Amino acid sequence: MGNDSVVVLLSTYNGANYLESQLNSILAQTHSNTSILVRDDGSSDRTLRILNRYETQYDCVRLMPQEDNKGPKLSFGRLLQEGLSGSQANYFMFADQDDIWLPDKIEKSLAKMKQLEKAHELRPLLIHTDLKVVNEQQRELNPSFWNYQKLDPAKDSFPRLLMQNVITGCTVMINRRLAELSLPVHADAIMHDWWIGLAASAFGGIGYVPEPTILYRQHGKNSVGAKRFGMAYIRNKLLEPVYLEKNIRQAKAFEEQFSERLPKEKRVILKKFIELENSSFVRGRFSLVKNGFYKIGTARNIGLFLNWKSRRP
Repeated sequence: MGNDSVVVLLSTYNGANYLESQLNSILAQTHSNTSILVRDDGSSDRTLRILNRYETQYDCVRLMPQEDNKGPKLSFGRLLQEGLSGSQANYFMFADQDDIWLPDKIEKSLAKMKQLEKAHELRPLLIHTDLKVVNEQQRELNPSFWNYQKLDPAKDSFPRLLMQNVITGCTVMINRRLAELSLPVHADAIMHDWWIGLAASAFGGIGYVPEPTILYRQHGKNSVGAKRFGMAYIRNKLLEPVYLEKNIRQAKAFEEQFSERLPKEKRVILKKFIELENSSFVRGRFSLVKNGFYKIGTARNIGLFLNWKSRRP
């Protein structure tokens, strides 16, 4: 595994306060054959100065030329495109600017990838891991993000992923086949990790490492972040309206891009999910059950069944 080339794709935006510790953690990985491809999305702080310094100091760090601001999902899509065209690497990983990678993150992800490749030769594959949730000062808030949010990484079937994402992009490793298949990341994708996870579930396979490989830092400027699954969260899920417009737009984009290549059973499931947009109260909920369009956990599913509304008022 030591000879396998891995490209880490890092998107930055005004991340100067956290960037150096993240770059140092990637450079300190036990897997040595690693390069870092960085795209800045229009920072106005010291981020670019830091990146230029690291690019000068380390041969394995490359900063892409400046482009227009694209937002996280399209920035990572652009990075993946550049990573494919600019290297012969077989594996790609996504990195956020404000986390800290544990030293054996790449090594453990790659070992799981190799294991999955034995079972699914030549297929598009994705590996993801748990995360340790920490605060801005790196003090532990919870040893497991999956436990913190009551997520089950095994619930990664295509119907379930259409409804809820269980894959955290900053833990992901994908093989070259999945990278090539996933592009372009559609503008209607909710996030790049969700889009790529759907592609892996539809055409290949997903595996996971059941332990944290990063410190997932929580602060006031997280793009997504972690919400604790407590009583307040449960109360909101039981009472607040549930709308699926973003999920359905993403599903329509996925159908547009992949319909001709999708296996028949996945194509049928995708159409059934899109049809939820115009379903009646009874028919829609019957479809949720029949097709396995579930969220993770009892509280989320009760909230879905009670409060899902096909259209906003």
